[in-house]
Amino acid sequence: MKKGFLSVLLIFTLSAYANVEIKSESFQEKIINKQNTWVKAARVIPGTKVRYINTISNNGADTAENLVITNPVPNHMRYVEGSAKCSGACIITYSLNGKFFDMPAKLFMIENGQKRVAKATEYKAIRWVVQTLGAKQNSSVQFDATLE
Repeated sequence: MKKGFLSVLLIFTLSAYANVEIKSESFQEKIINKQNTWVKAARVIPGTKVRYINTISNNGADTAENLVITNPVPNHMRYVEGSAKCSGACIITYSLNGKFFDMPAKLFMIENGQKRVAKATEYKAIRWVVQTLGAKQNSSVQFDATLE
């Protein structure tokens, strides 16, 4: 896999003087001594699972509210169903086009002229809304995807 930049969109509404930063990292799953472990993503081969983690830090003196973190699923990667998580209270939605986000049961595809619920592997982006992040607190959001 070519080294690429994982774009992250962070939009937030916060109290005055909040200072929010985000750090993005990717890790690949490897078997070391017969144990599955996660190491910094480097040379990824097809079939490898990659974990994308965004760490959000509120370095300000006030609580930040409604932090919106949007990650596209990188090209040639397939989202792993159920892998999107957050470390605090958040709402997770998905998109088939990177523009419209909703819950999985409300995302549809047309196949052979029939409407069906989209498969997780068809998601193109994931959005988390972290409801609150206290002053001097950290949170994280993550998802896994497999290289085609």
